[in-house]
Amino acid sequence: MRSHKSIGLPKPRSRWLGDDFLADEIRKRAADKSIAFNFNVQIAEHGDVVNDATVPLPASRKVVTAGRLVIDKVEASPDSACDKLIFNPLVLPKGVGPSADPTLIARPVSYGISLSRRLSN
Repeated sequence: MRSHKSIGLPKPRSRWLGDDFLADEIRKRAADKSIAFNFNVQIAEHGDVVNDATVPLPASRKVVTAGRLVIDKVEASPDSACDKLIFNPLVLPKGVGPSADPTLIARPVSYGISLSRRLSN
């Protein structure tokens, strides 16, 4: 789990937070009530810039809810199992290809570096 120092919290607040405060917080929230997130996708149109993450699509573009994630329980993970996982946004299902956005292409390398740093701590 990322420590309070690695996410840049202000020093006065971070003094009293433990290293697992993010995991503790989500466990507490899920115990109180379900946590839900919608996955919204904005649909690009011909001529839109889709290979530069710094250029937003126009606000007029259609937004579709592609799914909903509901978290109603968070299991304790004493062995920090998630710390050994890596997310690769280029592992895609058959029939789906990556965009030409260079940020997407660069992510697997930076995520690999992140994993190696987590494992070396």
